[in-house]
Amino acid sequence: MRLLLNTNIVVDVISKRKGYENSLQLIRYCELGKVEGFISATTVTDIMYILRKHITPREVRNAVQTLLLILDVVDVLKSDITSAFLSDIKDFEDAVQSCCAQRIKVDYIATNNLKDFKNSTVPAISPEKALELVAY
Repeated sequence: MRLLLNTNIVVDVISKRKGYENSLQLIRYCELGKVEGFISATTVTDIMYILRKHITPREVRNAVQTLLLILDVVDVLKSDITSAFLSDIKDFEDAVQSCCAQRIKVDYIATNNLKDFKNSTVPAISPEKALELVAY
């Protein structure tokens, strides 16, 4: 299974937000090769920005560097951005994620914010659902 992990999945794991355990397990499955995991390049920059006020810059950098050993990074192309402008997804960042996911042909977008991806061309699933699918 090929998954694009939405930014909130990674933020939850690094910051150990309530309920992060399933997201962490999903990343572990990526590490073990049971899932082919991706994050977008914008996710990396967003994580660095979002978490700078919650943990030290060094901790964020170390966490992201560890993730880069496990997950592949998807570039964001001009075509992804222009397609996102035309998307029915209201949140622009999520629209860009969806366009990247479609371009690299992942099976799902794993997110803790399913409602924001209801108009995505790539189906969005929760970490819990992704774990169920891996178990089959």
